[in-house]
Amino acid sequence: MANNCTLLVNGMIYGGWTSISIQRGIEQLAGSFSLRVTERWPGVVESRPIKKGDVAVVKIDGEAVCTGYVNRTRIGFDDQSTWFDVEGRDKTADLVDCSAIWKSGQWRDSSVKQIAADLCSPFGISVVIGKLAEKAAAEKIASFALEDGETVQDTLERLLRMKALMMWTDGLGNLIINLPEQTPAQTALVQGENLLQAEAATDETEQFSQYTVKGQARGVHNVKGEAADGTVKRYRPLVILAEDHGTTPIKRAKHEQTMREGKADTASATVQSWRQGGDKGGLWLPGLRVMVNAPYLHKANDEMIISELEYRKDENGTVTRLQLTNPKAYDRLAEQPPKKKTPAKRKNSGRLKNQTGAKP
Repeated sequence: MANNCTLLVNGMIYGGWTSISIQRGIEQLAGSFSLRVTERWPGVVESRPIKKGDVAVVKIDGEAVCTGYVNRTRIGFDDQSTWFDVEGRDKTADLVDCSAIWKSGQWRDSSVKQIAADLCSPFGISVVIGKLAEKAAAEKIASFALEDGETVQDTLERLLRMKALMMWTDGLGNLIINLPEQTPAQTALVQGENLLQAEAATDETEQFSQYTVKGQARGVHNVKGEAADGTVKRYRPLVILAEDHGTTPIKRAKHEQTMREGKADTASATVQSWRQGGDKGGLWLPGLRVMVNAPYLHKANDEMIISELEYRKDENGTVTRLQLTNPKAYDRLAEQPPKKKTPAKRKNSGRLKNQTGAKP
């Protein structure tokens, strides 16, 4: 049966949940779940031996969507019924909550891959580098140090910002370092067909007209890169200090501009079922690229990325709530495959460098 949610704890499978909320996203380091079972007063009150701290795996139709720990349980009753609630998060939630500690707290000539693995290993969390991040995650960083009081998540965000990479979890308790891939959804979101509710928003709060990134490359002082956003019509400058001496400022400036322009264009949508195509296709998943055809929202076959989602079940039915973002928010120009150099194209390659920061 489709849309069947089960919780595995201590080798026991628990089902029959009457209220379900499972949240995941490519901008969330840890997913979360909240499950409730409600019963009219039974002849014998059933004991559910689930305790805080228990290892838990939440599955939809046998597919793990959250692997971590029970954070909280609640039990209660009124004159009509009894209820039992279980809440938890992915294993990676410990990276969100806990302080970053590692030997001397400093790395020299280490890669993103190595530093992330060192930070995650005490928590028993494996680091998986996606194919779009392999090159950047393997590049050496001359020096990187922990800052007093920061969490592991804070440290990782600062580390990945140097290489314009992202992190999330995969539902199996691993930390994924990657960028959203070009994986299309099986089902489009179409006004008048499968959209139960939808809303679009544009927001210039985090957009600026001019981005200036200041850095310091080895042997070169006061280097900087600039990028302009033509969609911002008034003077709004932003100056950013590059975190890494090896960062190419013009690449960072262009990435900052495209990322912020993309995040200014968002939408939300609610569809029936946790699966695409009604109950027939695969699960809706974070990172999928989906076509949106909703004329009222001024979107005519616009491609967007599922940045967050919630699988939800309550008295109103079983739905998936999708948060959608313009793909520009996750573009990484530095990762575009280099063009073949030919005598006829060398001059153009130089102009490309001025526009995008790509290496000649």
